Amino acid sequence: MPPGFGTLINSLLVLVGSLLGLWLSSAVPQGLKRGVMQAIGLFTLLLGIRLVLENKPELLKVFFLLVFGGAFGSFLQLEERLSRLGSGGSEFSKGFVSASLLFTVGPMTLMGCILEGAKGDSSLILSKALMDGFSSFLLASSLGYGVVFSSLYVLLFQGSITLLAFFFGEFLKEQAMANSLFIGGGLMVLTAFRIWGVLQEVKTLNLLPSLIFALFA
Repeated sequence: MPPGFGTLINSLLVLVGSLLGLWLSSAVPQGLKRGVMQAIGLFTLLLGIRLVLENKPELLKVFFLLVFGGAFGSFLQLEERLSRLGSGGSEFSKGFVSASLLFTVGPMTLMGCILEGAKGDSSLILSKALMDGFSSFLLASSLGYGVVFSSLYVLLFQGSITLLAFFFGEFLKEQAMANSLFIGGGLMVLTAFRIWGVLQEVKTLNLLPSLIFALFA
């Protein structure tokens, strides 16, 4: 598949899902929303476990990457700042910002784009696309039109990362990729528990710098 194909599908599924969510907003029961989110959480957990098991990291280096990456993210207050950004403004901006952050800020986005751009492997970003399609349906049913326009942000943001990985991926070392994928898998496991409402005190976004540091360590 050409680089960016997975991101294009991701953007289209967010667009279609959010439009359906707007159309059927009054007909979506709370029980269905909970069931879909539980399924998304399980799928995220399984994908994270797969990434952890498939890669052979340098464990000591991974430990220090997590410590320093987490300290750096905490210093920048990434989770706190992004949470404030998603909760402010008009109803339209709240829907747009909340959806954009949900769909593009996380280990799955970064690793999916890097894998597609550097290795031509679209499986992770396409798996994310399916989850985002369902999530956009649920978000649009409660947050409105702003979610629809987040599909453009997904296309631009993820497309940029994929193109960077495509042109500069040859400079990434295999072991660095393995370390980063291992960390990304662990963060996806944490994300799954947070989707289920567990481990909310763990600030996953503050750990994201460790994933980026791993690519260059």
